[in-house]
Amino acid sequence: MSRELNASEIAQVSGAGFVAELAGTIGGAIGSVVDAGTALGGLKTDATSAATTLGKGIGSLLEFNLSGAISQIGSGLIGIVNFGIDAISQLITKKS
Repeated sequence: MSRELNASEIAQVSGAGFVAELAGTIGGAIGSVVDAGTALGGLKTDATSAATTLGKGIGSLLEFNLSGAISQIGSGLIGIVNFGIDAISQLITKKS
């Protein structure tokens, strides 16, 4: 009995390339700066995870790993949208 691997499993088996890891590290650093900025405003956010995933997706795209890139970029964008929704929700709650 066999099954198809999903994009995450394919990336794990093939191993993420150097460019994807570097781009993920850069994305994570940018996300950390955003989180530090929102913390100054009294918000608790996690932009780091979404930015890391998005960065890895962009790096995977540069490595021509299209299935990994599509999956990671999509997940990263969803994470960024969720980050925005969460930040706005916290701001609204603080004003109430």
